[in-house]
Amino acid sequence: MKIKFLVVLLAVASSFVACKKDNNTPVDDTKLPTGQYRLIESVQADVTGKDSASVKFPVSNLSLTFDQDKKIANLSGQPETIQISGTYKVNANSILSDATIKTSKIAASDNDLIVLSLLEKGDSFEAKGQTVVVNAKGKGRLVFSMQK
Repeated sequence: MKIKFLVVLLAVASSFVACKKDNNTPVDDTKLPTGQYRLIESVQADVTGKDSASVKFPVSNLSLTFDQDKKIANLSGQPETIQISGTYKVNANSILSDATIKTSKIAASDNDLIVLSLLEKGDSFEAKGQTVVVNAKGKGRLVFSMQK
């Protein structure tokens, strides 16, 4: 009788431990945007955080893509004259971290420097329809559009 009681007690305890492990497993089901997005606009913010200057990039080939498996965002291309490449780690709630932004050694235009500054300060993104907006810690944002 004591052995049956111990076996039942052990089985119940094991099932509670298994349930506890299941509940503690983090679930990251964040679906990242798919496809390739091209830079179409930069928007700078003034000291109060309001939009103050906007630049359109009709010939930019700076692209943004997301890797669902690795949870990273990749950048590659030229806003105007310099080559930019880099990555962000994508965290929960569309938060970007661990930015690694690199440029070519060619002299940059003023617009390239604005884009570079906003990329280095990028801290989150918003995906809406055919666009992805990279927000830059109160300094402004970069708007990327889906490429077909």
